[in-house]
Order: sequence, then C-alpha cells, then structure tokens
Amino acid sequence: MPTPSMEDYLERIYQLIDEKGYARVSDIAEGLEVHPSSVTKMIQKLDKDEYLVYEKYRGLILTSKGKKIGKRLVDRHQLLEEFLRLIGVEESRIYQDVEGI
Repeated sequence: MPTPSMEDYLERIYQLIDEKGYARVSDIAEGLEVHPSSVTKMIQKLDKDEYLVYEKYRGLILTSKGKKIGKRLVDRHQLLEEFLRLIGVEESRIYQDVEGI
C-alpha cells in the first residue's frame, strides 16, 4: 500500500490526467505546493513501486495499479466533501478539512 504522501501524489496525478490528459512535474508541484525536485523524487519512487511509468523528459503514465488507487482516492475525496457539506461545514473549510482527514 502507498504511504499517505504517495497517495497525495497519485491523487493529484490522476486528477491532472483526467482533466488535461497529462501530468507535468510543474503542474504536480504547483497543485501540491512542493518543489519540482520533490515531485521528481516521488515520481521515481512511484515508478519503482509500479504505480506509474516515468521516462525522463518524456512524461509519465499511470499503470492500472496507479489508476485504480488514484480513482479510489479522488472518489473518497469527493465523498468526504459531499458529507461535510451535508453536515453543514463551511464551504471555505471543506477542502482543508478533507485534506486533514
């Protein structure tokens, strides 16, 4: 199983690929508010653990294992957001609360 940090990256990569058709290191770094060098290190680890395939200067693609976990994480995130709205959490706090959970 991926670590919580790995999950954050897989979720963001899955979202970017779903939205744009690709995920660049700079987009991942911006979305997670980390340095591009941190993204590169994590991508290499995710590649080693077979969650994605990474080719330097060419990009990355999620493996079926990576897609499955990425989709589960995005779905979980959306479910938690809906739940927090349902119980009356302020909209401005929902994203932060979901990330904390």
